[in-house]
Amino acid sequence: MRTKTIYFATKALIVNAGKFLAVHKSNVNYDLYELPGGRLEFGETPEETLKREIREELNIKVNPIKLFDTWTFISDDYQIVGVIYLCTIKEGKITLSEEHDKYQWLPLEKESSQYMHKVFNEKMCNWDFDNIIK
Repeated sequence: MRTKTIYFATKALIVNAGKFLAVHKSNVNYDLYELPGGRLEFGETPEETLKREIREELNIKVNPIKLFDTWTFISDDYQIVGVIYLCTIKEGKITLSEEHDKYQWLPLEKESSQYMHKVFNEKMCNWDFDNIIK
């Protein structure tokens, strides 16, 4: 039996003025968005991973406010288990890396989940959007 790989990843729910940042991967043929972030590298803490990935993908620094939620993605060959941090932008202007081809600031409301990849859509349907930032 072939061993299947499990990865750990972090994602950022970056909020600003009643909206959140959603990014679109450049190597996919569907028009759904996801939250920015990526996989843990050996020796990193989840928060260090978050900050590095956001810097690499968006060229900004974030201020993680709190650990917000968890998520899981399972494919035929691998699984990703991750956490979502609620964040604000600390400094910088968004410049996308080659990994993403566009981004949007979507309203911080349940209806925005329809634009998100199923992994995040399913999680967002259970979020209390009225109390995300208090």
